[in-house]
Amino acid sequence: MHLDRGGQPARAVPFLERAAAVSTRVSANEEAIRCLTLALSLLERLPAGRDRDEQELALRSSLSVALNSARGYAAPDVEQNLNRVFMLSRSAGRGEVPVRWMWVAFTLRFMLGDLKGTREVSEQALARSVSDPSCRCEAHHAMGSTLSSMGELDASRHHFEAALTAYDERHPQRSALGSDLGVFAHAWYAHALWLLGEEVAAVSHVEQAVALARRLDHVYSQTLALAYAGMLHQMRRDAHHVLHCAEAVVALCERYGFAYYGDWAQVLIGWARGLERPTEGVEMIESALDRLDAQRAQARRPYYLSLLAEVYSLIGNRDRAASILDAAITIAIERADLWWLPALYLQKSELEPPPERDATRRRGLELARAQNSRGLERRILASSIATSI
Repeated sequence: MHLDRGGQPARAVPFLERAAAVSTRVSANEEAIRCLTLALSLLERLPAGRDRDEQELALRSSLSVALNSARGYAAPDVEQNLNRVFMLSRSAGRGEVPVRWMWVAFTLRFMLGDLKGTREVSEQALARSVSDPSCRCEAHHAMGSTLSSMGELDASRHHFEAALTAYDERHPQRSALGSDLGVFAHAWYAHALWLLGEEVAAVSHVEQAVALARRLDHVYSQTLALAYAGMLHQMRRDAHHVLHCAEAVVALCERYGFAYYGDWAQVLIGWARGLERPTEGVEMIESALDRLDAQRAQARRPYYLSLLAEVYSLIGNRDRAASILDAAITIAIERADLWWLPALYLQKSELEPPPERDATRRRGLELARAQNSRGLERRILASSIATSI
């Protein structure tokens, strides 16, 4: 402040950068954002040139972590910061945008529900990783995550395995949004493995994600891992473990001011509590979805809607449940967010009379088999047997 008022903005910037680093370490992310935003405004007063651009890139790298933690992956501020980074990276002959920033673009597009754009960015990152081993973990993680979301499960396995092979815990690799890439890869891979019918391996990987985050003493990555663990246990229909993980996520988000994952966890808690108290569950899920909408977070929306429809069915409101499922199916098809679509067809069939029920269930079974989603194939077959009995 004294340097700025004394007409020495260039000398003030490093102090603000240091203050932001201290704030980030103790998860005071809004204070970090304030310091970095002020530093960027002071930087604008300095003469234009390569040195100023490099300094701005460094500040925006730190700002990316703080913004994501405090406001969520799809926050407009995160997107604006990313757009500026892309512009600086491409200017003055610097060449291509680094893969670490392409990974941020992948997460943003994924969060906005744009899986086509997500795939394009992931393919570009993967092509770059062929000649740059340092970015292989990020590139393969992005592609594995994209493919699993689109229902291409066998292909996603290859990329998740490649991401984990490229990760070295002795030299932890953080994304440009602050998460540990090894934790992230283990956690997301667990969902693909469950869909592939490998439940024991899925639980093992998500437990490895949580354990790795704790060994690294990285609270944000621990929050992420627990959120993925809660979702895996919901897919397994283990309400006890859902609550254990999701309530831990909410507590961490409240304590450290993390955005997004707390609302993800509230959806899961709403489902778990809704099994016994469906009215309460509906209110929790709908409130959480409203908050995710406010963050522009559309990722996995068909899956979340399936949980809401299930709890509405428990209330006895079958018409509302059917309407939600129809919306979820439409979104899944339009966005190519297909990994949970077989389960949506199964839920829809349970609200229909024969022969519509049998036709819808058969559609879900055929899709599960096309995706090699043995986890959902088994669920649909088990439901068919129960119905026939």
